[in-house]
Formats: sequence, structure tokens, C-alpha cells
Amino acid sequence: MIKEKIKEELLKIIEKNRKEDYVKLSSERELAQTFNVSRTTIRSVMKELIEEGIIVQFQGKGTYIVPKKEKHVYVLNSTDLKTEDPFYSKFFVALTNRLTERGFSLNFISMDKVIKNRNRDIPLLLVGLINDESIEKLKEKFQYLISIEQYFNHDKIIQISVDDYKIGWSAAEAFIKRKHNYIIHLCGPERYTAARLRKLGFLDRVKIEEGIKYEIIEGKMNYKSGYELGEKILDIFNNERKSKIGIFAANDWMAIGLIQRLKESGILVGKELSIIGCDDIPLAKEVVPNLTTFKWDVEKIISEIIELLDDIINKKKIISNKRVLVSAKLIIRETLMN
Repeated sequence: MIKEKIKEELLKIIEKNRKEDYVKLSSERELAQTFNVSRTTIRSVMKELIEEGIIVQFQGKGTYIVPKKEKHVYVLNSTDLKTEDPFYSKFFVALTNRLTERGFSLNFISMDKVIKNRNRDIPLLLVGLINDESIEKLKEKFQYLISIEQYFNHDKIIQISVDDYKIGWSAAEAFIKRKHNYIIHLCGPERYTAARLRKLGFLDRVKIEEGIKYEIIEGKMNYKSGYELGEKILDIFNNERKSKIGIFAANDWMAIGLIQRLKESGILVGKELSIIGCDDIPLAKEVVPNLTTFKWDVEKIISEIIELLDDIINKKKIISNKRVLVSAKLIIRETLMN
């Protein structure tokens, strides 16, 4: 649309000319001539920019670009976060790049520094799962806590996360639609909210389907655990030769470990049974057979975080326990039978 294109171009002009003090913007007439559009179109664009806090009108003086604001964000990483975790590595690089592009200054802190924090109004971004005791301390020190993990036993945390319940439901649904009648979930430990929600969604779906056998097997969310649980899967496979078996693993590492163990026993994954993982790590499309998995919409999560941070900086009203759930997409590859 013309209006959206004009807004995009005008934003470039504004950012180029933004200073530490108010800078006068060209008049509606001059801008209409510059962009060769009607003053009505320019007026509509400027109205939106005023509402977004980018420009301001002073009666009798004209329209001005709002000065640059200091945009600080604190970041606290979980001590359990593994630096080699492919999802968090990808997410964190993308997030820091986008925040830097938007003019945010990232300040990495530890729990030791939290105790001394005096900048209560600066938002704190939590990366990874933080323990309950630390969360309580953080709530005392910060007005805005933002997390991509889900915390059901804490209020005053803004949570922007993937819809893990729906992932579990959709995994079971994918098997059921393809006529699998023995469905297994290799779940993660209950202490992880994501693992608990995926299991709950899985169970809610299989329980309403007649004629379906299902089983829950708990393990650690890593390659070794998936490989070791392969022994139980082999026993089920050998005892259920007439069943069409589908296995939903809590994450891709678990699924890839399972695939390796089954391949060593001569099982043709994707032809004799199905496997679905979660997180779409790079190895998922390199392992043989390629792993069917759920892919997070990382860009959507980051966009939601940036929009929220902008609202905080611009002093807009923020709901301290806001919840945003972002859907994940099932990426169908070779490990899922038709």
C-alpha cells in the first residue's frame, strides 16, 4: 500500500535526522510534494507516528522528531543454560542482533549484580529457566521481567513463549491422522514447564480418541537418554508387530538418540515406525532419516519481545503478567509414515 511505503520512507528520514534534542520535521505540504502524494495521506501517516511516540506536534510551532531515548535492557542467563544448545544459540544471536539494530543497549548481569540493582525501571530479559528462589528476588528488584519460558507458579512475569501444550496435542494429532494406533511420548522431567505442557497436550488428545493405545516414558532431554530409552521402544516394537507405532520425543536430541539405537537394531525408522521430535535443531535435517519435528517461530517471539520493550521505553501501560503464546510449525520429513 502507498501509505505503508510512505511511512517506511518517512521513518528512514526521521531516524537519519534524530538527535538528542527535538528536530523540526518538514510541513505536511512539503512532505506531500516530496513523496508526490496527497496531504491527506501524509496526515494519516503522521497521525500514526504521533500515536507511536515517534514524532510530536506543538501547537503553532509545527511537528518535531522526538529525541533519542536511552534504551537499556538487562539480560540474565540461566545457570543451567548450555552454550552449545542449538535453539538458544540461534535465538540469542537473532535477538541480540535485532535489539542492537533498534538501538537497545544490552547489559548482561548475574544474580550477584541483581542484589545491587537500583535501576528498577529497566526491563530484565530472562533467558532459560530460572529457579523459584531467584525469581522471587528478581520480582523485588525489577518492575518488568520478560521470559520465553512459562512460569505457572509466579505472577508479575511477562511470558512470551511457544505454545508447548499445542505441540503435544499436534504431535498426537499427526499420528492419529496417519492411522497410528500405538502412540508413545518420551517426555522430559516434570520440573520443566515445557516438558510438562507437551505431555499434557499429548495426553489430552490421545485420551479422546477411541481404539488408541498410548504410553508415557520419562527420560532426560538429551541424546544419551533417547538412545537408552531405545531399549524400551524395541521391546514394545517386538511385542506390537501388528500395531502402527508413533513416538513423540520431548526434543530433537532425544529423538536423534532414539533413531540411532533403532537403526543399530535394524529398524527402518519412517517405514516400520514413526518419530517426531521438537525444536528443529540443525541436525534434525542432517540425520538419516531426516527427523520430523516442530519448529519454533523465533522471529515472531523476537518481534513480540521488541514490541513489548518499545512499549516499556515509551511508558505505555504494560500488563505485568501478560501471556503471549506463539504456535510452532510441524516440519514433516522422513521419520513420519503416511
